[in-house]
Formats: sequence, C-alpha cells, structure tokens
Amino acid sequence: MSCSVFVGKVSAAVSGEGEEGTGNLQSYIDDETGEHKTFDSTKQFSVEVLNYSEYRADVYWDDGRFGAYVTTVEANGGSEFLNTFQGHSFFVTRHGVRENLYPGEEDDDIEDEPLKFYVRKPNQKLMIPDDAAPLSGERAIKNKCRDRYEMCKREAARGGCSSSPGWMIVHCCKSCDEELNASALLDFDARCSRERLNMTEPAWKPGDLDSLFEKWVTDDEFKQYTPNVVSSPDGKFGGVDGPWIITFDTFLTDYEADQIWEGGKKSGFERSTDQGAQNEFGEMEKVMSRTRTSNNAWCTGPCQVMPGVISATKKIEKVTGVPEKHYESFQILQYQKNQFYRMHHDSSPGKDESPSGHRIMTFFLYLSDVEEGGATRFSKLGLDITPKKGRALVWPSVKNENPEISDGRMYHEARDVISGEKRAANHWIHLYDYETPNLWGCTGSFS
Repeated sequence: MSCSVFVGKVSAAVSGEGEEGTGNLQSYIDDETGEHKTFDSTKQFSVEVLNYSEYRADVYWDDGRFGAYVTTVEANGGSEFLNTFQGHSFFVTRHGVRENLYPGEEDDDIEDEPLKFYVRKPNQKLMIPDDAAPLSGERAIKNKCRDRYEMCKREAARGGCSSSPGWMIVHCCKSCDEELNASALLDFDARCSRERLNMTEPAWKPGDLDSLFEKWVTDDEFKQYTPNVVSSPDGKFGGVDGPWIITFDTFLTDYEADQIWEGGKKSGFERSTDQGAQNEFGEMEKVMSRTRTSNNAWCTGPCQVMPGVISATKKIEKVTGVPEKHYESFQILQYQKNQFYRMHHDSSPGKDESPSGHRIMTFFLYLSDVEEGGATRFSKLGLDITPKKGRALVWPSVKNENPEISDGRMYHEARDVISGEKRAANHWIHLYDYETPNLWGCTGSFS
C-alpha cells in the first residue's frame, strides 16, 4: 500500500468557529475501528481511497476548475492514502483519460451522476465500488452530452467553446451544445474527418523528401549550420548508404538552447508516457512505459512565447520550408543517469489516416553536452549520434517515393545516460496541418 501526499489549504469556511489554525475539535466515528474520536477540523489529516472496481482509477481533487490530479489507484482492491482537509472533494476517472466512473446502479428517473467523494473526517474510507465503470449502453446514450466539470458553464460564457472547441466538446458538451452542436461532434469520426476540418495540401509530395535533404548539403545557404551527412541513399551525398540522416552541428545558439530548457522548467517536467488506446471521443490513454524512463515537458503557454523558443522554431520553419502549423509543440526532454528510451519509431506503421497524417520528420535538438552515454542510436542502421549542445539531428519517418507510408528503417533509441544529464527538445513535423486537428481534439491530446 503506497502513500500519496496531497497538500491543500483549509479555507475560513471550512474552519468553522474560531480563527484558522487555532483549533476546532469535532467528534467522529472512525470508519475502521468504530471508535468515537475527536479531531481538529482546521488541520490536515489522512483518508484512504479503496478501489474495488475492475478499472485503474485516477483520483482528482475537485479544485472548482478541471480537477488536480492526485494519484492512481490500482484495480481490484488497490488503495492509496491522501492527505487532505475537511470539506475537500475528489472525483475519479478511468486511468489515463478523463472518463468519469459511475456507480453501477441505475435509476431511470434520476440523471446519472459520476462518483464523487466529500471528505468529512480522518481515516474516512472513500470506496470505489466493484460495479463502478464508465457509462455504456443505454446509460451512455442517455448521458452522452454532459458536462464533466462544474466550471463548464463559466468557461462557455467566457468564449471557451470557440477558443478551445475540441476540449470543450468532449469535457463540456452540454454547455457548448447550442453554440457548436457539440452532441453531434462528440463522436471522433464525425468531428475529425479531413473534409470537415478543411485540411490543407500535404507538406510533402513524392520526391520532396530527397529534394529537401539534397538542398541542405549542396546549397551555400545552409553552410552556416555546418551540415554533416550521417547517411544518404547510396551514400551519394556522404555518410553510409541508407536513408537520409543529417546533423546541423551549429544550428542553435547557446541562448536558444538555454531558453528552450528554461521554457521546459516553466511548463513542468513529468515522467514521459506513451499513448494507449483511443476511446470513442478521441481521448488517448496515457500509459506509463517500462521502455521509456525520461522526463518531458510540453512547450505551451508561457514557454512557447519565450524569444529563444520562437527564434528556434522560426529557424526550423525557414530551413524545412514546412509551416509551423504542421508542428507539434516542442517536446522538451530530460534524461538523467541510467535513463533511456528503448527502440521505437516516431510514426505509426504503414499508412496514417489520422487528420494530420504521419510525422514525416523529426527535428531533434541537443540542449546540452553529455559527459558519457546518451547517444541517439538508429537501431536498424547501427548508427550513433553523440549529443552536443546546439546540434540538430534530423531524419524522416516516411518514404521519399510516398510520404503517406512510414519507413521501417527509422527505428531509433536514446541510449542510457552513464554520467551527467542529457537535455534535448524536438519538433515532430506532420504531413498535414497539425494545429487545426489539435484545436478540435483530433490528435488524442486533451491536456
């Protein structure tokens, strides 16, 4: 049984009589022992969440907005302790997505309400029953267009339905139904077709991949970035015989590298996850991976408006000729000693029918030197690239003759850091516009 610490602040309303923190004794019956006890209702205490359902459950503190993640409780008898205050409340979702869990019993005359726990006393047992589950069948149809959060009406009134339509359709369907016809757009296929999103032409057509990489190594314009060919078709332009892999050894300035790293700290680093199964609304489960142990941050909000971040992205845009709307936000990475990312591919196998299409290219930036280890290895090609601050490593994930098809040779891995720390960032660049599908909740991300 593990312990998860949640720190909150008691409000004056919760404190009851007397000044906050001075003490307000209340009596209660202990859920575990049945004993009569007293506690100071202005002080933090511990409660236990018990999960008897078949679903791993994420527990969120209800902060009056979107909820603040606290911990994950394992299925079929898992438990976690939370440190909290009287008057706080919590809700639970299926692990990795924001699908609420509901009690199993159904009353035709009453609207289904998700599980929610209200904290009243120390050692309280907050039980997720064995029949708790996301809504399904007739109950799902009846409750399909609903608001997951109390703040939905406020966000809709502030213009959230138009500024963040995808997020609001999935999380605040009821509040956005009149403005967006959200109930009809809850379904991923209805919301996310390329026709409905009015997608632009692809960034690459057959032959464009080779043309771009050839230009990088032959045009004087790019000599300022010190291009170095690691691999090229038939070795014609240098390097070994293989798919295009190139480094620009003087791509970033120290200022840009440091700004990107500082932006990552502003956004906040978390343990890296992989994407799991997608539900009917287009939400992809976040899965903790044993093959990936790094920490990452997504450069959004304050990070993306930092001058060095903007100049780095503009430089990539100019060099590639692909507009920024095709890019995912900078993923900023931290690998500490013994951390790694085992062999993987940056795009899905075969053809990608998603609105934004394949990740056609990875523009990977090293933000630091590494004392030992941390190389980027192209697993099927036997090629290692050493981290060097300011260096950019670029490779395609698709085939030159058909950018709609992924290239199975481009598997790679981040080798273990033996000594020091590896700092890096990357833009994944898509075949089609990524910005529009992401706005409409069509990329699996609902952060």
